[in-house]
Amino acid sequence: MASFDFTVILNNLPFLMKGLGVTVQLALLTIIFSLILGTVLGSLRFLKIPVISWLVAGFIEITRAIPLIIYIVFIHYTISSYIFYELNLKSLIHLQSTEMQSGLIALTLFTSAYIAEIVRSGLNSIDREQVYAARSLGFDTKQMLAYLFIPLALYRMTPALLAQFVTLIKDTSLVSAIGLIELTRTGEFIYDNSNKELEVLIIIALIYFTICFLLSRLAKKITDKPFLTN
Repeated sequence: MASFDFTVILNNLPFLMKGLGVTVQLALLTIIFSLILGTVLGSLRFLKIPVISWLVAGFIEITRAIPLIIYIVFIHYTISSYIFYELNLKSLIHLQSTEMQSGLIALTLFTSAYIAEIVRSGLNSIDREQVYAARSLGFDTKQMLAYLFIPLALYRMTPALLAQFVTLIKDTSLVSAIGLIELTRTGEFIYDNSNKELEVLIIIALIYFTICFLLSRLAKKITDKPFLTN
């Protein structure tokens, strides 16, 4: 029976934590930008503006139909450098490598397509009766958006958004395909040099599981909490 030797993890812990830091940074930046972009795209599709909504729908459907790893590689070798250098975003967002830039762009665009559909579904879930009730109480459009539509839609969307973010954290491992040294790629370097594949993979899996499990529990806690309380 094979024995496990986790000393290789202790010996390479700083390197492993550095890879985890890259994963967390990439995930957090993607969450922020994709949430903003996804909300805009979802709202535009919900409003059904001629031409614009059609273009948004086309972007969403095309993006959701392409495997993420292909999306990442395509972005890396096409528009990544243009977005950061030609549009001068590099001076606004300081990232340590072109691989990180490409990963952020690809994951943001890809995730925003899914968030857009979550946002659109959340807005569609508002009942007409609630609109009529708000109007009967004297609410204008801005007040209905501020006090009814947005809070209720956000509450209903939160579990789905957190579930999407759980998927995003796991998807960051695919950016290793273009050479980004994040958590998964760090593990590959460690077990290539130590021949302790199983031990390293177990630790990496546990790290991903811990992060995703905590987010899943948060989503469940939010879902179980009633929206309106006395």
